[in-house]
Amino acid sequence: MSHLRAWVFAGGVSTLVAAATLSGAALAQVVQDPGVRGGPPGAGGPLPNLIPGGGSQASQPGFFQAAQVFFTSVFSVTGSINDAPPGLTDGGPGLGPRYNLNSCAGCHAQPAVGGTSPTINPEVAVATLHGARNVVPGFITLNGPVREARFVRNPDGTPDGQVHELYVISGRPDAPGCDIQQENFAAALAANNVIFRIPTPTFGLGLVEGISDLGLTTAFNSNPALKSQLGISGQFNTSGNDGTITRFGWKAQNKSLLMFSGEAYLVEMGVTNELFPNKRDNETTPSCQFNPLPEDMTVFGTTDPVSPPTGSTASDFSTGIVNFSTFMRLSAPPTPAPAGVYPTNPAATASSSRGNVVFNNIGCQACHVTQQTTAINGLAFLSSSGPVNLSPFSDFAVHNMGYGLADGITQGNANGQEFRSAPLWGIGQRIFFLHDGRTSDLLQAILAHASPESEANAVINNFNLLPPQSKQDLLNFLRSL
Repeated sequence: MSHLRAWVFAGGVSTLVAAATLSGAALAQVVQDPGVRGGPPGAGGPLPNLIPGGGSQASQPGFFQAAQVFFTSVFSVTGSINDAPPGLTDGGPGLGPRYNLNSCAGCHAQPAVGGTSPTINPEVAVATLHGARNVVPGFITLNGPVREARFVRNPDGTPDGQVHELYVISGRPDAPGCDIQQENFAAALAANNVIFRIPTPTFGLGLVEGISDLGLTTAFNSNPALKSQLGISGQFNTSGNDGTITRFGWKAQNKSLLMFSGEAYLVEMGVTNELFPNKRDNETTPSCQFNPLPEDMTVFGTTDPVSPPTGSTASDFSTGIVNFSTFMRLSAPPTPAPAGVYPTNPAATASSSRGNVVFNNIGCQACHVTQQTTAINGLAFLSSSGPVNLSPFSDFAVHNMGYGLADGITQGNANGQEFRSAPLWGIGQRIFFLHDGRTSDLLQAILAHASPESEANAVINNFNLLPPQSKQDLLNFLRSL
């Protein structure tokens, strides 16, 4: 990480960065992010064409609702502490020994359950919940984004790249005798050895999972002349097991929603499961192991394993990671603001319409592909009427974003400067931008796409050459999504 920063601030590159900073400051005087869109969330509910089936016990809507309960549940170490919100069930055992948060919905909350980082960061309160003896790291603030921390290098200089959880269970009444210590994040920060990631929204991801590899490559290869003109290349990240395209996460590192769920369950909360059955803390002693492993597993029996039942037999007999992935698979994609809701006046609505044209004219769609199409899917709600068209505004490929956004972390085929084109659907109601949540200003997030070696340089140059009204039109369009 330090060598990346040294390059950024060396010689002529420093001049480029300074010029970009000055132009951004001048630009902000006349063009500004209109801010988080108000009105209804436009996300958080189930897909509209789920099949009721033979009543709530076998219905897809019932499974979605029950899976949403899992997603919002709060976990403790042994299951002996119930922190669930009123009306919801306790998440059960498995928290720790190291963790970032104790609930999926805590991270994925804005603008509704399943979204991204909320206004108030729950990582502050959970640090000392139930007597836990944690110090909140300096990069976690009450009004800042939910963040996970990854170390770039190991102490011996070899690549690390793994998540290093913020907190430990030491001091909690449900972890008697456990006395492990937090990571030394202050030292990692001083050594330029820590980078951050914020939660990605989960809305509509069942549809994204339903796009075939052929569909993704067809969309990616649909505009070669434009890509060549703009200097955009990019590539798909792929699975090391079967070579197929991976598409979830900031570097498109996860293959499926089930894999995404299993990894997050272990890495973010510490709950072992059938995909990741071992605790990952090398320092963990027997005194910090309180449950048989894996803590989330299929119950082999003939009786309903959930008490009280959730209302969905399918959910009751499914593991936590299946419930998490089902909630995401059955979630509807975010919808743009209805006409007359945002922006709130006819002039601003016309501005958004013009901004859609600007988006295409300057080349944003070369990476943020407007439309994708699912394959015919085994899930009836995706295939009963044939393939489904969706508008995620992403090609789901990874692109070189240059030194300015580089994090030094390699995941699969994606190197330290490459990131997946972030899907823009729902961006109108997001608070924090870019992979590390470094800004809440959409304008600054756009400008940050430009830096030495970034594939976006030509597009951002086109943006900078626009008259102020066209820049504002583009911002208004994005905030209407």
